[in-house]
Amino acid sequence: MNSSETKMGVLSGISFSMIGQVQSSILQTILLAALGAAVSFLVSKILQLLFRQD
Repeated sequence: MNSSETKMGVLSGISFSMIGQVQSSILQTILLAALGAAVSFLVSKILQLLFRQD
């Protein structure tokens, strides 16, 4: 095995590990945004029921 094969192996390994981290971060962001939107919606509905002016 020569030096260029080793370098390519290391670079591809680093690239794949970074792609995995980015996709994980994006998925986590999407899930947290959806959870935040759901909680906000529920709180606004509860407040509307509590402070309804008839």
